[in-house]
Amino acid sequence: MSALAIGLNVALTLVVVTAMASAGWLLGPKPRHEGDADLPYETGERPIAPAVDRMAVLFYRFAVLFVVFDVDLAFLLPWALGRRTMDFAQMATMSVFVALVGFMLAYFWRKGVLECR
Repeated sequence: MSALAIGLNVALTLVVVTAMASAGWLLGPKPRHEGDADLPYETGERPIAPAVDRMAVLFYRFAVLFVVFDVDLAFLLPWALGRRTMDFAQMATMSVFVALVGFMLAYFWRKGVLECR
């Protein structure tokens, strides 16, 4: 009996999701593409270069730094939430980790990596 109820629930869920996903396409206005509407930017001007262009290395540098410091902060969350129950060795380990993250930030700042040039 429960397998039938689960199957019916999954089937009804799929029907509702499909109906909601296609409602805009079925009931909404149909777009008319005139002129430059299929171009990447509809400004009325013809593009002077292809829309796909190489990104500057500067973007990748900031992306990598963001990921590094974001992952570091993800490691700090459990430490911040459970600091009342930690002993001295665990607190010392996390303090060394925080010091290393601070050293990395100071090093990058000193090298000028965080400058927008």
